[in-house]
Amino acid sequence: KKAIIDPSLFKYKVQPIKKDLYEAVIVKASQLSRRKHLFSRDRLKLFLKQHCEPQDGVIKTKATSVAKYNLAEQNFSYFFPDDPPTFMFSPASRRRGRPPKRPSTSLEDEIAAKRNTQGNRSKVAREKTKFQKQKD
Repeated sequence: KKAIIDPSLFKYKVQPIKKDLYEAVIVKASQLSRRKHLFSRDRLKLFLKQHCEPQDGVIKTKATSVAKYNLAEQNFSYFFPDDPPTFMFSPASRRRGRPPKRPSTSLEDEIAAKRNTQGNRSKVAREKTKFQKQKD
């Protein structure tokens, strides 16, 4: 297995957006940074929605994005210098989403529930006898 390369040793070729005004420059990793609020959870969600889609329980890159950015021609080592990760296989979960919330079964809740049902029974019984008296 190869030794992990120190990220501070990398050099990056920065290509300008307006190529007619500026030329490409090679910079050290320490010279690169981004503004604090450029990357957010919302932007990540938007990126994933635009470029990825679920297929058989796996999130995959859309064919349009693969074609647009020539991703089929690239391999893992083009983007990452180290060996590809090895993932352990885990069977897919049969459940979807969050499990339903379980009702609280504290002692106080049980006592309150018993009181309500006993009170309701006696009230129903009183209504029945009252109705029977009116009927007779």
